[in-house]
Amino acid sequence: MLITVTGGIGSGKTRFALGYAAQISREGIYLSTGDHDPVIPELPSAHYRAISAGNGHHLTEVIHQINRESNLFLADQRIVIVDSLTSWMAAGFRATDDLDQQRVHTQQLLDALLSYQGKLLVITNEMHGALYPSEKERIFAARMASVNRALQAHSERMYMVVSGLAIDLKDQEMRYDE
Repeated sequence: MLITVTGGIGSGKTRFALGYAAQISREGIYLSTGDHDPVIPELPSAHYRAISAGNGHHLTEVIHQINRESNLFLADQRIVIVDSLTSWMAAGFRATDDLDQQRVHTQQLLDALLSYQGKLLVITNEMHGALYPSEKERIFAARMASVNRALQAHSERMYMVVSGLAIDLKDQEMRYDE
């Protein structure tokens, strides 16, 4: 089960995600870059543990490792929370200027997230453009938006948080014929 929480910087995504996770799972793993706040937020219970997995391409490895070690019979009782996908992707983009390598790492990360067996809650940011973005910023924003669309397509639930208020996007979904 994939759940996505999106919104702007400082909108309350993490607080909402942790509260939501506590409602649907007894235990969880909170994967944090640690760069958005010097203190890991208060976890819902003692059955939740935090892992500061660092930045860059490590998230793919961590997701695969958790997936390999998971007991599929207990997967419904635990949730993995990724906070935040945008930070990991930004770190990966800072690590190399090679666009092909960035594309490969992005696809590997997306494949890891979509192949996860169990409950996965991904926190990501909505990409808003600058007036005069650099080429690198434009490429990153486009790649992040593409990943967000892929997550939405595979998510059972998707929430947008604005000023602490969560909106269930799947319930509000509108489709336009192409």
